[in-house]
Amino acid sequence: MGLLRDRMQGITFGADTTEAVAFMQASALPRNFLDIMFAAALSSSFIPIFSAYLEKKGKREAFNLASLFVSVALVVTTAVTLVVVIFAAPIYDLVFGSQYEIRALGVELLRYMLPLMIFSGLAFSFTGILQSLGEFRLPAAMSIVSNGVILLYYFFLIDRFGVRGLAAAFLIGWALQALIQVPWLVRHGFKFRFKLDFKDSGLREIGALTLPVLAASWMLPLNFQVNLRAAGGLYGGLYAVPAMGFAFNLFAVVSGVFILSVANVIFPKLSRQAAALDWEGFKGSLGETVRILFFFLLPLTFGVMVLSEPLVRLVLFGQNFTERAVEITGAALFYMSIGIVGYGLQVVLCRACFAMKDGRTPFVSAVVGIVVNAVLSFALLRLEIAGPALASAVGISLGTLVMVVMLTLKGYLAWPVALVVDIAKMAALAVLMFFVVRYVHGWFAESHALVQVVIPAAAGAGLYIGGCAMLGMKEVKWAVQMIKIRE
Repeated sequence: MGLLRDRMQGITFGADTTEAVAFMQASALPRNFLDIMFAAALSSSFIPIFSAYLEKKGKREAFNLASLFVSVALVVTTAVTLVVVIFAAPIYDLVFGSQYEIRALGVELLRYMLPLMIFSGLAFSFTGILQSLGEFRLPAAMSIVSNGVILLYYFFLIDRFGVRGLAAAFLIGWALQALIQVPWLVRHGFKFRFKLDFKDSGLREIGALTLPVLAASWMLPLNFQVNLRAAGGLYGGLYAVPAMGFAFNLFAVVSGVFILSVANVIFPKLSRQAAALDWEGFKGSLGETVRILFFFLLPLTFGVMVLSEPLVRLVLFGQNFTERAVEITGAALFYMSIGIVGYGLQVVLCRACFAMKDGRTPFVSAVVGIVVNAVLSFALLRLEIAGPALASAVGISLGTLVMVVMLTLKGYLAWPVALVVDIAKMAALAVLMFFVVRYVHGWFAESHALVQVVIPAAAGAGLYIGGCAMLGMKEVKWAVQMIKIRE
């Protein structure tokens, strides 16, 4: 549904219009503000403490802490929203510096969309509570509601209310993400009571972890914001910003569906193991998760790279989204996809650090990633859209490498010879798959975009899985065992 939402945005506004650039900038800013300033604390600082309360003090004390945390989230996001609404114009100028026509519409849309931070804060808070209670289905499905509202707007109201109404549809969708979780919270016994008690020991414990967690969470949203700023001057101020936004969304959907699913499942488990001081279980869980990430993300990286332009054409091409827009967005996705493995490891390893209440390791990693991305985003602009896209991939990959080294030195990550050999085999198969997919795609270069994506992807997946089976990879054995169990 997220892909369909982006397709509707692309074919409606294209990539070379004032509306396309202004909406991409205005919608990105509040979401990145939330990620930079508060989102990590909503999940990564709160869940470990909340899990420890459930383990040691029971539901009543844990729910009291949850009410406190949600109250703080509501107050902070509301305050930030009001401040940014007042200073929307200078903030927009500082972050984007767009030409006059884009700036005027962008500032207007930004003011409309800033309350998204409040609704997002509530939605993420409720998600953290439900995931800690072992409830994953509703949080996983809640974006169906928001995307559904936005798609209905595109289908029935876009011609009447235009891009300004689209901003309102986004707000309504995010508000519903929070509201639909309320019945499930009540079913688990949670009753929200607004209260602020900054002397509460649990809230203080969350606060002590929040600052390093916040800094550690800056890498992805800050990098993306810098990438947008760098790209804003390319192609006469058009194409590049929507291209970076669409490429980032495709990157996040294609890789994030798997990465965030794994991270959301493993994080509460790691938090419980850390709270119980079960370090052997913790290391085992983290090690198996890292192996699974390599198994899936290496072929995904090479697959998205080789099929980047056909994938963009399949999802976005049509009406106002031209071949030129496909070409530029496809190039952005190609170079951005180099960072898929780094992104996946970063998300999971950050969760592991937060479960241990270790904010320093992700903080150092984030600083490295942010600095590298900022320098390269502007240094590589001679490569046009490839510059900021490649900077994004290199930044997150190097930042993640720093975290891998630090966790390995601390003894939380182990790299036995068998694992390293298996990862090397996975990488070799993924590279071979790249060339096979590229060759097969050549046969269907004049076919429909769906054929250009599906058949080469199927050929590549068959090669990779078959190769892994021949080499005795245990992930394939697990899959075979699950099929037999189902039968």
